Order: sequence, then structure tokens, then C-alpha cells
Amino acid sequence: MLKVLYKNNYLLRQLVKKDIQQRYQGSVLGMLWSFIVPILMLIIYTFVFSEVFQAKWNIDTSNKYEFALVLFCGLSAFNLVGEVMNRATVLIAMNTNYVKKVIFPLEILPVVVTISALFNCAISYIILIVAKLILYHNISSTLYLIFIALVPLVVMSVGLGLFISALSVYLKDVSNIISVLVTVLMYMSPVFFPLSSVPERFRFICEANPMTYIIENFRNVVLYGEYINWKFYGISCIVAFAIYLLGKVVFMRAKEGFADVL
Repeated sequence: MLKVLYKNNYLLRQLVKKDIQQRYQGSVLGMLWSFIVPILMLIIYTFVFSEVFQAKWNIDTSNKYEFALVLFCGLSAFNLVGEVMNRATVLIAMNTNYVKKVIFPLEILPVVVTISALFNCAISYIILIVAKLILYHNISSTLYLIFIALVPLVVMSVGLGLFISALSVYLKDVSNIISVLVTVLMYMSPVFFPLSSVPERFRFICEANPMTYIIENFRNVVLYGEYINWKFYGISCIVAFAIYLLGKVVFMRAKEGFADVL
């Protein structure tokens, strides 16, 4: 895959640029929406959970803004995967003109979608960091580790994009299954609750979800100023690369029949 991406790096850049621009094409504010939406969501989360529900992430803390920031941090990471999974269901069908071109490397399409989703994720984290600076007057000392924490998230997203986009060509029910699966995965991930609050007998359900370890590490480096939990990181990397390899094998075998099905 890296060889293909390097060989087609100009094409990849142009497709990513086109994908991001098309999202805001025709709107009055254009690219500003990519900043406005996360800012509005963070404001809403802060108001609802700190003022209305007065929710606390840890019971022994008096900080009323913590829940909103922790929720936004986990949701931003999860949204990257969720966006890729949802868009992958129609990825090949919406690019049939590329399927007909023999020399076009179709496997870069899930990478394009992942980078586009990563762009939105990066904006959300920039807003989160600024919000933390405003509310707490400090920035996490381990923030630089976010680039390492991103690796399994991006690799897993590409793998899921390859796998889902290949299956969706042959199985039309995939889009319905994925929309439900994304919701299930979100509520199985520690997005709205800390992992420590899950009863011991049910915790294995959350731990079976690869997003659990990724989200925990993102919170460590972005909010808590803690180093990456290398045990969590190792598990998430193994799972991410396994998903990527599965997705690549399925995609490369399935793509030969795309033109006939479409």
C-alpha cells in the first residue's frame, strides 16, 4: 500500500483536496463550517453537561467542565472511524468512473476518505486544545504524543474502509448494517462513560472493542498530560494492523469484479 501511495502521491493529494472542497462547495461560509460545527458542538456539550446535568466524569472532582471536554475528546476520535465506515458503504458506487479505468489504483479511495476524515478530526482536536487552554490555562505536556496515538486509529480506519467498500459492491445490505454497527460501537466505547465505571463482569465487552484503547490513549495525551499506555497501544496496533490486512486482502480480491457488478 505504501508503495502505491508513494507512486500516486500527486493523485492522492488532488483527490483529498477535491473531497474536502466538495463537502463545502456551494455554501456561503465554505471551509469555515469545518471550524464552526465543532465549536458549536463543544459549546453545547459544555452547557448541557456542566450546567444542565452537572455531570462529572470522576465523582471525586469538582470541575464542571471536565465531562464536556472528555466527551468531546472521545467523540472526535470515534467520529473519524464512524465517518470512514459510513462513507465506505457507497465509496465505489459513487466512483464508478474510476472503476472503468484499468490503471486507476482503486485501493487509494479508502485512504482519501480516511485523510479527509482526519482533517475534520484534526480541527476538532485543535478546538479542544484551545478550549482546554481557555478553561484551564494550560496545555497537556504530552500533547506531542498525539501523532503516535493516531497511528492505530488511521490504520484501522483505512482497513475498515477497504473491507466495507469492497463488500458493499456485492451486498447492498451493508449500508444498513454499518449504520447500526457504528451506533453500537459508539455506545460500547468509553465515549460517554469512563471505563472504570463499567461493572467488572461486563467490562470485557468494552475491552473487546479496539476503539476503547485508542480513545483512552487520546485522553491521556490530550487532556490528562499522561504518557501513552503502551499496553493499550500495543493491543490497538495489533488489532488495527490485523483489520488493515484483512481489508486489503478482501479488497484486492474483490476489486476484479467491481466493473462487472457495477
